[in-house]
Amino acid sequence: HADPMAEGLAILARQGNLTDAALCFEAAVQRDPDNNEGWTLLGQVQAENEKELPAIAALQRAVQQAPQNARALMALAVSYTNEGRDRPSYATLGRWLQVQYPSMVPEGALDDPAAMRGDALHDRMTQYYIAAARAGPQARVLPPRDASGAPADIDADVQIGLGVLFYNSGAYDKAVDCFRAALRQDPQNHLLWNRLGATLANSGQSEDAIEAYERALALKPRFTRARYNLGVSCISIGCYKQAAEHLLDALSLHERPPADGARPTTHAGIRHVSSSLWETLRRAFILMDRRDLVDRSYSADASVD
Repeated sequence: HADPMAEGLAILARQGNLTDAALCFEAAVQRDPDNNEGWTLLGQVQAENEKELPAIAALQRAVQQAPQNARALMALAVSYTNEGRDRPSYATLGRWLQVQYPSMVPEGALDDPAAMRGDALHDRMTQYYIAAARAGPQARVLPPRDASGAPADIDADVQIGLGVLFYNSGAYDKAVDCFRAALRQDPQNHLLWNRLGATLANSGQSEDAIEAYERALALKPRFTRARYNLGVSCISIGCYKQAAEHLLDALSLHERPPADGARPTTHAGIRHVSSSLWETLRRAFILMDRRDLVDRSYSADASVD
């Protein structure tokens, strides 16, 4: 493409294939390694496409280049949480708060987060985020506005950060409250519906989680992570065939046609597929008592590069 950045944005605007969008943003940052928006979008797209490690790498690059990039900082904190990397998640949430609510973070409080115990760092971040929530969005450097352009009643980002902190400590009911509060401010946010679903699923509310994932997919049908999460929740309630269908759909979203435009006849067209997708699909096949499909999945996986 003559302008891969513009093409990637166009793909997102028409809700196209996330793998194609990621390839465009990869091309954009290869052409211009200082393209901070390109790194940020690449990280966000990779995370949505159930490719967490490439997402983290791109978002780390974005915040290294622009330490004040609040959007990349929050996305990176969430990605760290998804990978079980709690301490980096807490430290990154602290950096976001320093950028957006500097008055909430005492001078020097986060100078050396690596020296703090994980639970102490978590408790400190929770304290700071609760203070920011109580202060209200008017305390933010640039106060957010709602869809109508009026000043927002709450800061959805603060609720997201607080929700992540509660989620990490296993306080799922509190995390659900935070994500629901953020959704009242931003009800068209597919990422928030997915986070709500994941939190409900972890608290054992699989049917409510499925409803949240379906809301996310209604807003963004090619949202691979939500499709994968929906499959996992279907396994939890014993709907194994439906789970396999959702997981196969998620795998298909990673598929790209060969360069000549012909449709691939095998899984050879899938690139950099999340291993968790294959593993969970095989679990669904085993629960369906379909060893034949498990065996076939290995031969398909063998062609993934």
